[in-house]
Amino acid sequence: MRRYESVWVVNGDLPDEEVKSAIDKFSRIISSQGGTLVGVEEWGRRKLSFKIKTTTRGFYVLADFAGTPETVKELERNYRIDDRIIRYLTTKKSEKVNLEALQAEIAAKAKAAAPPPEPEVAAEVASAETPVAAVAPEEPAAAAKEE
Repeated sequence: MRRYESVWVVNGDLPDEEVKSAIDKFSRIISSQGGTLVGVEEWGRRKLSFKIKTTTRGFYVLADFAGTPETVKELERNYRIDDRIIRYLTTKKSEKVNLEALQAEIAAKAKAAAPPPEPEVAAEVASAETPVAAVAPEEPAAAAKEE
């Protein structure tokens, strides 16, 4: 397996539901071809530097994945036949992929994407651990020296 990055631009005039379905379609193609999807970043709608097929805006998407050259061929074939895609580029990041390291990277990304603990619970825990008497009042002499 090799490591790849693929960036594609979806027509920016399409509604959000259509853009999401295009992203899901290409993510499924990578998985169905035996690839391992590391992550998908949605860069959002941006103004194109020049018109492409009478379109001035595009929705940019980046997919980081591991797969075979056949995976890339099938993915790019589908880019070409899908009218929603106005541009694409796939690049090879590395020749060999360590699957264990790749799984660890996916797990780390999932852990980082997990929502943080609720702030109310954290505030209750902090107030229970810090007694009120432990906080020293500010001395007037120290405040006068700072001025």
